[in-house]
Amino acid sequence: MRAVRFAAYGEPAVLTPVELPVPEPGPGQVLVRVAYAGVNFAEVMFRRGQIPVGLPHVPGLEVTGTVERVGADVRGLAAGARVAALTLDGGGYAEYALARADLAIELDGPLDRLSPVLAAAFPCNVPVAWGVVHAAARVLPAETVLITAPAGGVGTAAAQLARSAGAGAVHGVTSSTTKAAYAAGFGYDEVWVGEVPAGRTFDVVLDSVGGDVRQRALELLAPFGRYVVLGDAADAGDQTFAGNQLWGSGASVGGYNLGGLAHQRPDLLGEHLRQAALSVATGAVRIDVTEVPLADVAKVHELLESRRSTGKYVLRVHD
Repeated sequence: MRAVRFAAYGEPAVLTPVELPVPEPGPGQVLVRVAYAGVNFAEVMFRRGQIPVGLPHVPGLEVTGTVERVGADVRGLAAGARVAALTLDGGGYAEYALARADLAIELDGPLDRLSPVLAAAFPCNVPVAWGVVHAAARVLPAETVLITAPAGGVGTAAAQLARSAGAGAVHGVTSSTTKAAYAAGFGYDEVWVGEVPAGRTFDVVLDSVGGDVRQRALELLAPFGRYVVLGDAADAGDQTFAGNQLWGSGASVGGYNLGGLAHQRPDLLGEHLRQAALSVATGAVRIDVTEVPLADVAKVHELLESRRSTGKYVLRVHD
């Protein structure tokens, strides 16, 4: 089968086309004939070694396609079923990928309306957005929300979900006027370029970038505000929050991570995945998708890493 992998950490050029054997599903797994695979910033972090993975590695955390074969102990999914799936061990940049059956959902009933492109665009970003808005931050009516990386796949979905949850105002902070203008179409009241204006505070800060916002996290929070970490795109160093600092500020610090939740509470992640699918299928969350062939994945990584990307990129694997 065709696949793209890297055998050493480095620049996007380390992503190399290869021919590999089709994998066999083990217990609790399904083999998916991949139609489309999503591209995520986490895969950039894997590729450059910021988050180490076993080498060689085929990236790809989300796919859509049809079930080719099922492993032992799989219930509820059969060959031929159309699915969207999380492939959290990687493998999505290939013609066939393995997925845990409990993290694959059949696209039937109300989910049947999802096109193959959209079905590949939501399994990572929208469950994260749904999870941070409803589970980690628990956005309440009339609250104010700040989102870093507002023009990306998670940021655009989180803004729409926060608005649906009743947020009184949703703001973003980004690196360019182009990205600020783009994000404005996804439910933001205002998107600032460069930094948050002095003196502004928020009930909720959703941060996938780190850097300056992470250093200023507590000063950006209103009393009883919640700061939620969901990424570290800037890779600019971490921040420590002392217990007495939180006691004095009345703030809360939390996080959301797909891999951690898949390990500890797969049932909960499965529910977030289904809620995300319904949000996209019903139009509650709009995704701006750019489709590219699998062979062009290095170009997509370049865009993501340079922070020039907007919306969501998916790879066309099988026509």
